[in-house]
Amino acid sequence: MKFIPKITLLLLLLFVHSSQAKGKRRKCPEGAWSEGKIMNTIMSNYTKMLPEAEDSVQVNIEIHVQDMGSLNEISSDFEIDILFTQLWHDSALSFAHLPACKRNITMETRLLPKIWSPNTCMINSKRTTVHASPSENVMVILYENGTVWINHRLSVKSPCNLDLRQFPFDTQTCILIFESYSHNSEEVELHWMEEAVTLMKPIQLPDFDMVHYSTKKETLLYPNGYWDQLQVTFTFKRRYGFYIIQAYVPTYLTIIVSWVSFCMEPKALPARTTVGISSLLALTFQFGNILKNLPRVSYVKAMDVWMLGCISFVFGTMVELAFVCYISRCQNSVRNAERRRERMRNSQVWANGSCRTRSNGYANGGSIISHYHPTSNGNGNNNRQDTPLVTGRGSLHRNGPPSPLNLQMTTFDSEIPLTFDQLPVSMESDRPLIDEMRPGSPPPPSGCLARFHPEAVDKFSIVAFPLAFTMFNLVYWWHYLSQTFDQNYQ
Repeated sequence: MKFIPKITLLLLLLFVHSSQAKGKRRKCPEGAWSEGKIMNTIMSNYTKMLPEAEDSVQVNIEIHVQDMGSLNEISSDFEIDILFTQLWHDSALSFAHLPACKRNITMETRLLPKIWSPNTCMINSKRTTVHASPSENVMVILYENGTVWINHRLSVKSPCNLDLRQFPFDTQTCILIFESYSHNSEEVELHWMEEAVTLMKPIQLPDFDMVHYSTKKETLLYPNGYWDQLQVTFTFKRRYGFYIIQAYVPTYLTIIVSWVSFCMEPKALPARTTVGISSLLALTFQFGNILKNLPRVSYVKAMDVWMLGCISFVFGTMVELAFVCYISRCQNSVRNAERRRERMRNSQVWANGSCRTRSNGYANGGSIISHYHPTSNGNGNNNRQDTPLVTGRGSLHRNGPPSPLNLQMTTFDSEIPLTFDQLPVSMESDRPLIDEMRPGSPPPPSGCLARFHPEAVDKFSIVAFPLAFTMFNLVYWWHYLSQTFDQNYQ
């Protein structure tokens, strides 16, 4: 047990020694050329021209995705930081025949403009910059057989093919396109390496998740010939949790609040109007707040369908309120007309068989005297003949009882009531009042809407509106979520 600490100390010393040995730079043997001498010798006989080869120059490309910035819907682009690697062979840079100390040389970036390069660029990028922290992040390695390996750390802003018809359940694609700007496929051929794209860490954006990426090669025809083109496509799926909380849940609450007006009595017109208008304004504000962060596209989005549907339901509550108010007004008109006819029927004067004198307010300062003259028609039946007499000045009035009048009416015993035809009308304005007081006058038309009751309409609406909104939800979520789940990213 005593030798265990000694063995542990020995292993620790061996580990430190081996790590120091690996960290040391190997010393070149005597007679070997230094890197500077090799590069001076190569560059003294080098001409910056297309490398000599039996076939076109084969350029292999790969990228390492370091990070991604935000995907902007307004400008339809995204930002990405990549390590862009190019690999090709240039026999004029070979130093295998020289007594080199190492099999590869890390060149200075100042020598990069002096050697030939395929001039590969991202032709669809909006902006491409080389990171400088503090100097340019460019690495150039030259192998003894003439193979050149160049790596740039780039920040690229590239366009995206946005299709917002499924927003906020949409999936977007962004493309990087690599192409030789100076050489066609007869001179330079571009190829993806075996592992063309490598993610250095999981990519997660605030609004999107990168769910897939793919690469492909195409050959395009230009006026100067065929050109190789390499494409990498990144697929992003939107995170719609934000819109569920900020858009869908508030609209649900607003729709439910608009249904509260169905529980109020029809006479509470100001309260019901306030609830409906407030709900409509709230939905309009929410809709505008979402649209200001989206591009102005002419097609209909999923969010447009939802918001316009919710606004239609709130507008329907306002239409229902107007319908209920109209029914109430019609019923009040019919009720008032019935009361007016009832009062006029009760004010008709009947002779009940006793001779009497009455004072009434139907004439100003005058009197009406009716004399009854019974006659016989030969069959034993008596016919009533009344002769109304008007004395004084005045006329019949429609509105309210006038000043006290001296209206005297004398009748004899009879079972036949006094008719309105026997009353004199001194002015044309008195004729409508007489016509309305006739028992045979037809009632004013009430219309078919008077048969409905406002309370019954509210009871129907409080059931019909939630059912219709439930059906709208089922169709909406089934249509858009099924398309989201059925997408294949391969």
